[in-house]
Amino acid sequence: MLRAERGWVMGREEVDTLAAAGRRLFESLHDEADPYALTVMIIEAARIKDRLDKFDRLLAGDEDRWLRLVPSRGEVEVLEVKADSALQESRQLAVVLRQMLAEIRRQKGDAGGQDDDDGLNDL
Repeated sequence: MLRAERGWVMGREEVDTLAAAGRRLFESLHDEADPYALTVMIIEAARIKDRLDKFDRLLAGDEDRWLRLVPSRGEVEVLEVKADSALQESRQLAVVLRQMLAEIRRQKGDAGGQDDDDGLNDL
């Protein structure tokens, strides 16, 4: 069980649904002493990591269904090739993951290996 807060216990089922990379990220960031809100953020960052890996496989052609044929507007005999927005979504998720990791590190008081004397750390 993960740490309880206000009578609610977060079980391992959230972590057990993660793929290998998401689980590694979770285990590298989570600490049993973390507050519940931070644990939720860490789990979501791990889920995003798993989604990014799936997008990477889609973009590399290792996964099915990122291209599909759809009827053209007004012409049933003409098909259009539609590409899912995997690249765009991947870029957006990468930005969200970067922001979440920065916030997790901030809440944990970890500057990510940066020099504490750097006056620009808080910018």
